[in-house]
This record gives sequence, structure tokens and C-alpha cells, in this order.
Amino acid sequence: MTPQNILLIPKIERGIVIDHIPAGLGIRVMALIGRWPELEDAVVTLGLNYKSTRMGRKDMIKLQAGPLPPRLLQMLALVCAGVTIKRIDRFEVVEKVVVQVPELFDNLARCINPNCITNAEPHVATRFRRIESGSRYFKCAHCERVCSLDELAGHLKA
Repeated sequence: MTPQNILLIPKIERGIVIDHIPAGLGIRVMALIGRWPELEDAVVTLGLNYKSTRMGRKDMIKLQAGPLPPRLLQMLALVCAGVTIKRIDRFEVVEKVVVQVPELFDNLARCINPNCITNAEPHVATRFRRIESGSRYFKCAHCERVCSLDELAGHLKA
């Protein structure tokens, strides 16, 4: 058996694979997954720092669970846009989606402006809109503060 034939992460019969996570972000994605009670009984395999022809290095997570909650998918888009979500059934990929950052998102991240009304009044939902197509910068709908995607990913709401 050659080193290329060794399966480092076992295949799963049914579940979800989160692939193409930038190297080093796998643990952060695991922390996001841990927020959902419906996933607490899932069998999880975490692989860190695997070789990738597309990315150089990558992390990967396999969950033996049902579909991921939509809000988790939205948070993944902020933390590591471009990850691939694969739904597995009978050891085969039956659906594959690449997660992209939306142009507009509501109530996922806190505004970084400490004076924003959303930080003073918890019942006021946050809303961010991309400032231009393809940009990694978003504007708060309330205080108009411009925030980078990385800043917002660091201020995710619970």
C-alpha cells in the first residue's frame, strides 16, 4: 500500500463533511458546531493540516448527523467562506454546496462600534450589507460603521 492510498479520516455512511476549511480554522468551526444542542450527540471526526492541491493545507470535519442548522451555515460563511459542505448517504456524496458570504446578513455578528445602538439595546437586531460586490467589507445598517469580514467573524453572536 502506498502512502497515497492510506485513508487518514474514515469514510462515513451518512452525515455531513465540511471540507476545504482553511488550515488552522478547524477548531474554530468545531466551537461553532458545539453551540448547537441538536449536534451534541453527533459523532465527529476532526482532521487538521491535511495536504490539499487546491489550498496547500486544509482542515476537514466529518459529522455523523442530519442537516446542519441554517444559522450555523450562515456563521460558517462569515468565519471561513468557500468551505464545501457535502451531504453523504451510503458512503457517497449526494449533495455538495460551496458556502459563500451573503451580500446582506441579519443578527449574526455584533457591530464593532461600541456606541452602536445594537450594543446598547440588545433587542435591536444587527444588519450588515456588503459595501460593494466582491468586497470583504460590510456596513452596519444602524451606525454605518464599516467592518471587515474578519472583524465580524470575531464578533459572532451566541
